[in-house]
Amino acid sequence: MKVSRWVLIGCGFVALSATPALKADMPYLLPNSFDLGARDYVTVQGSFSEEFFLPGTAMKADDYHVLGPDGAKRTLTPIYTRDLTIVEVPTASPGTYRVSTGLRTGRTAKAAWVDNDWRFLRGEESPPAGAKVFDVVSITMADTYVTRGKPNTAAVAPRKQGLEFIPQTHPSSIFVDEPAAFVLHFDGAPVARHFVSVFRGGMRYDERKVAADVTTDANGRFTIHVDRPGAYVAMTRYRPQPSANSTRGVSYTYSVVFEAQ
Repeated sequence: MKVSRWVLIGCGFVALSATPALKADMPYLLPNSFDLGARDYVTVQGSFSEEFFLPGTAMKADDYHVLGPDGAKRTLTPIYTRDLTIVEVPTASPGTYRVSTGLRTGRTAKAAWVDNDWRFLRGEESPPAGAKVFDVVSITMADTYVTRGKPNTAAVAPRKQGLEFIPQTHPSSIFVDEPAAFVLHFDGAPVARHFVSVFRGGMRYDERKVAADVTTDANGRFTIHVDRPGAYVAMTRYRPQPSANSTRGVSYTYSVVFEAQ
């Protein structure tokens, strides 16, 4: 798998960059609290943003849901404004919850498959000689985790569908200056040698826009170290090679928001 660094463009599209992502239109879900104490609900905002946690465009999706401490899926009803989406999540039972947009379909763009990677075409740009052009659709998913009382792991289990980070360190047990381990999966299988960026909240006022750039190992595993408390988003994208007889491709983008204590 070729490692590609990326910059997000528009509402869910990803283009290649030769350097780490310094500014991005990032999909995210941000709860108003990660550690709920005895609260029986949490409010979560969803948006695409060029500056992390400063909402820019509401993230619309047909499958907003929460996986509860029992692992059961419950549908959420979003409220849309122009800048952000709001969902209120019931948290009646103790344990860990995964709030998600589900898989959401975004824009479609023209791209050529060149040297084992996608080259997106702008406007009336012609593809390289001999390259086949595909319609590439964007698939985005954003997750976040919150915990009421004692953490548990039912909601942390792999979905085995699409692109996702599988926490090896519980999302409610991420601490400053301690390693937090994840595995990158695509349709239930680890993705090796793949690039992941981590952004810190409030980066408008921070000269260092990227908190970390990491690459998965041969088993899809990667480790994040952060040196400041606060909210972070870890993001990646994955574009499978198209089949020879297809005219379509897919670009997957995934993000997860967590808190470091």
